[in-house]
Amino acid sequence: MSKVGGSGKGLSYSGRQRPKNYVFFVTYFSNRFQKSGNKEVYETKNMENAFVMRVDMPGCSASSFVYRVEEGKNVHFSAHEPDMPEYSHDGRKYEGTLVCNPAVFEVKEAKAELVDGVMWLTVPKIPRKEEPEHYVLQKMLKLKITSDMFR
Repeated sequence: MSKVGGSGKGLSYSGRQRPKNYVFFVTYFSNRFQKSGNKEVYETKNMENAFVMRVDMPGCSASSFVYRVEEGKNVHFSAHEPDMPEYSHDGRKYEGTLVCNPAVFEVKEAKAELVDGVMWLTVPKIPRKEEPEHYVLQKMLKLKITSDMFR
């Protein structure tokens, strides 16, 4: 197997030269300027009383942020970064949808806000009464196994 057209970081193989047991890993591009905190673009947490979603939308202002609830189960959100023609920058646009189970979440009560380029979406859970515990009764059988049974 020869090295072909690589960037100097490891081996690059053409399709025919790739070994059969070759595993392809997606390279995770991290922000080299970020010093701490979660490096993912979004994060979700299933809390006791609500579902919380955080989405990074850098450069977006609160005035461009829009969210809406549709069909009683979908929460759509979008925001856009302003264009900067002096830098030949068209601005990024972000949008997404969170689909919730209406039997578990009060989707119509969902709240979202964009603070410093980070969207926080909170969908409260439907309060549940404590369900009574169900006990399984086991019956024991007395069984005598003899060697005659296996002949």
